[in-house]
Amino acid sequence: MPHKLGQGVALYQQRRDQILLALEAYRLWLERNGDVDSERNLRLYDMAESLRRDKLMLAFVAEYSRGKSELINALFFSDYKRRLMPSDIGRTTMCPTELFYDAGSEPYLRLLPIESRLRDDSISALKRMPVEWSSVRLDPEDVEQMARALRALADVKTVSVTEAQAMGLCSAEEALRAGGAGIEIPAWRYAMINFPHSLLKSGLAILDTPGLNALGVEPELTLNIIPSAHGVLFLLATDTGVTRSDLEIWERSVRRHANHYVAILNKIDMLWDDIKTDEEIEVSIRRQKEQTAQQLHLMPSQVIALSAQKALLGKIRGDQALIERSGIGELENLLVEKILPSRQEILYRSVCDEVMSMVEISRQGIADQLMHAQRDLEQLETFSGKNREIVTELRDKLIQEKKAYDLTATNFRVTRNVIQEQGQMLLDALAEEVLDAMLVKGRATLDECWTTPGLVRGMRGLFGQITDQFHEVESRAENITRLLKAAYLRFHQEHSFPLLEPPVLSLEIGRQKLAMLAQQVDQFARDPMNLMMEKRFMVKKFYLSLVSEARGLFVLAKEEVKGWLRRSMDPVVMRIQDHKRQLEVRVENIRQVHDNLDNLQVRAAALQSQRASLETRLREINAIISGMGCSEPEGFSRS
Repeated sequence: MPHKLGQGVALYQQRRDQILLALEAYRLWLERNGDVDSERNLRLYDMAESLRRDKLMLAFVAEYSRGKSELINALFFSDYKRRLMPSDIGRTTMCPTELFYDAGSEPYLRLLPIESRLRDDSISALKRMPVEWSSVRLDPEDVEQMARALRALADVKTVSVTEAQAMGLCSAEEALRAGGAGIEIPAWRYAMINFPHSLLKSGLAILDTPGLNALGVEPELTLNIIPSAHGVLFLLATDTGVTRSDLEIWERSVRRHANHYVAILNKIDMLWDDIKTDEEIEVSIRRQKEQTAQQLHLMPSQVIALSAQKALLGKIRGDQALIERSGIGELENLLVEKILPSRQEILYRSVCDEVMSMVEISRQGIADQLMHAQRDLEQLETFSGKNREIVTELRDKLIQEKKAYDLTATNFRVTRNVIQEQGQMLLDALAEEVLDAMLVKGRATLDECWTTPGLVRGMRGLFGQITDQFHEVESRAENITRLLKAAYLRFHQEHSFPLLEPPVLSLEIGRQKLAMLAQQVDQFARDPMNLMMEKRFMVKKFYLSLVSEARGLFVLAKEEVKGWLRRSMDPVVMRIQDHKRQLEVRVENIRQVHDNLDNLQVRAAALQSQRASLETRLREINAIISGMGCSEPEGFSRS
């Protein structure tokens, strides 16, 4: 395993496992103390599952023959002492290839036949249809068997010009050149590899993309798969520099769409020259890095020069000097120090915000109970020698306090029902049927020949409708926020609850992604590469990929609304329930004192035992909070 990168991914997994343990500890704490309910339990389970399923995706993007597969071999698979991903001359990965670990399945290689391009199904949809894939079992104990199986990634096949055009894999120029001969195309459209590599087990996933043409004819790669990656490594070759096709891929598929990216200037060993001094070689490499950064509009620190082949060779031979000279250490440091922490922060922030709101309510509830138990103990000491009338007065006062609280809680139930109804209206506004109606209208704008102008008009109209829908949802959410603020204020004023500030619903990220998709539509319409392919096929494929992205944004927006409703309602509902339990305990305590004034010591002992139990529970919940390592939840402020 690469030492630096292996350590970084291990720390990533350790942090995730730390939160998983804390989530389970909190669930068990709730169960022990009788506070768990089915809805809260289900939410904790969902959060834990989302953490377990999370993958850190690294995408390798480049033109053909830039050394992507060799770099993957060097970074991740050098322990096997040979190449696993095909990267020999004449045999390179011909289809997008995803590597990951799925503990629920035996190791496998799944290959999606290229003929699936004749259908309207997206790659994402076909991933859910195992019957459509050709599957090969992998034996992790047999490296030769795995290497043989993975050679299929380089498979090609010859088809007629008509077949190639039907799949959008043959331009008019290529058809003329072919004449009556066949056209060579990739045999597979997409590949998935599942096997138990230590880094993949830790949550890492890798995407190896083929060259320019594959990115051009699979819009889903540019619109979804690459943008969803948490880091993109864009490879260039030292001997060619930044070519025109490199720039086309960079502009079309990386610069505007990736979250974090770095340019890799590969094959620097071609500059190694026995006649030159090490200093002269270093100057040449530095000059090419600066030129590359300038051409790609990057900071020089975003360009890394290395030799993937020498890095792999050095790791296979155990040659530390060669490994260091290869420059791969700088890339491993970048992955560990920048990309891994960035992904970790995004993932854990979303989980921590929600779970910490729940845990903090539980902690505050125990703290309140402890305060009241101490107060009741002090009050109990004052009862000694007092007559029953004074105790009766105190009991009646507490009962009246509980009745007033019950009335406020009853009124809140009415508010809660209104909020739930309005919340359902928000979710209904983001229902699949609403989007389907928009799509029908948008599709009607495209004429029968699927022209580029028709695509632009149709998608602009669709994106405009979705943006308007997002604004409408946010506007309705403001009404819910006003109701919540009034409810929070009432509990604060009448029952001394901490004054909570409801979180604000924002679908701005969805709107930004829609704006990016609109830019891609305009870019597609102007891109001469798309004019080279069979026009109707390309426009239709691009449209279907855009529709798939729009559906994904709708789903994300709906999940955001669901999460916002939970974050808005759960804290006050949990606090209401906790306060109700506290009042019931206090009423019962005073009743028992009233019924047996002669046995105050027994009641005092019971209260002392209760206080000790609450102190233990408070220490436990504080330990759980510390174990999560999360900061104060966002969206709520206590005053």
